[in-house]
Amino acid sequence: MEPVNRRHFSGTAIWVEARMAKRRMSEVFKTSDISLTLMLAFLLLFASCNSLFMDEQKPNTARNNFDLLWTIIDERYCYFEEKDIDWNRMYEIYGRDWDIHGTDPESPHLFNTMANMLGELRDGHVSLDDGSTSSAYSGWHTPYPENFNSSLIRAYRNTDRQTVYLNNETSLSVLPESIGYLRCPSFSDKFNRHDLDDAMARFAGLRGVIIDVRSNGGGLVSEAYLLASRFTREKTHVGYVRYKTGKGHNDFSDYFARYVEPDGAYPFYGKIALITNRKVYSAANLFVSFMSNLPQVVIMGDNTGGGGGAPISAELYNGWTVKLSVNPTFDTQKRSLEHGLAPHYPIALNSRDNQKDNIIEAAKEWILAKQESLD
Repeated sequence: MEPVNRRHFSGTAIWVEARMAKRRMSEVFKTSDISLTLMLAFLLLFASCNSLFMDEQKPNTARNNFDLLWTIIDERYCYFEEKDIDWNRMYEIYGRDWDIHGTDPESPHLFNTMANMLGELRDGHVSLDDGSTSSAYSGWHTPYPENFNSSLIRAYRNTDRQTVYLNNETSLSVLPESIGYLRCPSFSDKFNRHDLDDAMARFAGLRGVIIDVRSNGGGLVSEAYLLASRFTREKTHVGYVRYKTGKGHNDFSDYFARYVEPDGAYPFYGKIALITNRKVYSAANLFVSFMSNLPQVVIMGDNTGGGGGAPISAELYNGWTVKLSVNPTFDTQKRSLEHGLAPHYPIALNSRDNQKDNIIEAAKEWILAKQESLD
């Protein structure tokens, strides 16, 4: 069977994409020195894409939904070349039986077939949701040890009776060794800036700070920027992003630089040990990449899980939602962030010790042993 002819997205899918793309453009122009002329050029590009991709609604059949899903991924997904994926071959493998199985557009078999095809992308940002069931690739973390024990974390926080708990699950404590401990399990909710700054005032004069983002699956990129800004002394180049500009697998914009600028009433510029594991993903992975550019930061633990592609969502004819990565991100050397970052000091959690977290202990030792000034 020949691969499906290229079809345009539904109007709903493109409207969602265009709206989100414009928001991402706004983020780039806030964090890099790009002219207003270039910004307008990009907005005109996406406006023209709106009209170009508009297409009539096709009958809501299994075949049409499968073809639409395949086409959305074919025209917008950003990691085909990096992962050496033959998407035409995926159509031949997963799409060959739909004329035989009938036209039920909401059958479990259709959902499973689509989900299995999307799994070939090996991307945690790619998912399929039918309103009651969601399927997403988890191979970025499931084959690996978690290197995290939440009960041990509570023990460290409990040494400080004045631990501050922020609205988004982040907590800030001061350990007995005069070391700060910032636990950030998610970027899903926005920080209350004033509460964060008030809490960070407790870090003034400490020997160092441990930032623990283990098992942080991401969330809002804006919050990764915000937290990193509290540890940044000057405007710092932290990486690049490229934007999908056409339907071809290699149709991308140039590299646009990303910067983090200092912010906050009580910044901390001292020694920082950043603890990571395989479940650090998406915006949290980006945060680790940002922080790796600061001279006072060392990363400990395990590799992060990756998730370097900024995702968008699109809707199929049957109402199911597909999410996919469209805009790849890079470090300052233009290396892809899709597959995660390695720590400076790889350390596995000692699962036999139910009293102490040996990774936190190693971070404390590094802070206490490092004598040279970072001012």
